[in-house]
Amino acid sequence: MMHLSPIDDFASHHAFEAEELERYRGKYLRVERLRSKVQAAKRAAAESLARANDAPEPHDGSNTIFVALFDAHCRDRETLFQTMRELDEACGELHVMAGGMQAAEGFSRRNSAHLEGQTGTNEWI
Repeated sequence: MMHLSPIDDFASHHAFEAEELERYRGKYLRVERLRSKVQAAKRAAAESLARANDAPEPHDGSNTIFVALFDAHCRDRETLFQTMRELDEACGELHVMAGGMQAAEGFSRRNSAHLEGQTGTNEWI
């Protein structure tokens, strides 16, 4: 009977996949953090808009209270848009990485000849 260390055997053959998964995990966590930042920025922008709308009339440049509240809303809105741009960029990076991982996985697997065309029938080469 031959005894091998499963950890050492896994690490030597799958170091690339482990590094790739760790990078993917990091990008996924960044996307999740940015999603929560977008939600918080949406809430802040909605609340600042509600405060501006609740300001006493008239809602124009002559009302300094409204102007100050609307300026705060514009800053909150720009923060929201910046966070959304960061989220879009992070999602794009994650999508590219996921596509690369699937392509690399395709090199190590092939469809069984007798089960060609059926899903879930991949074998390791």
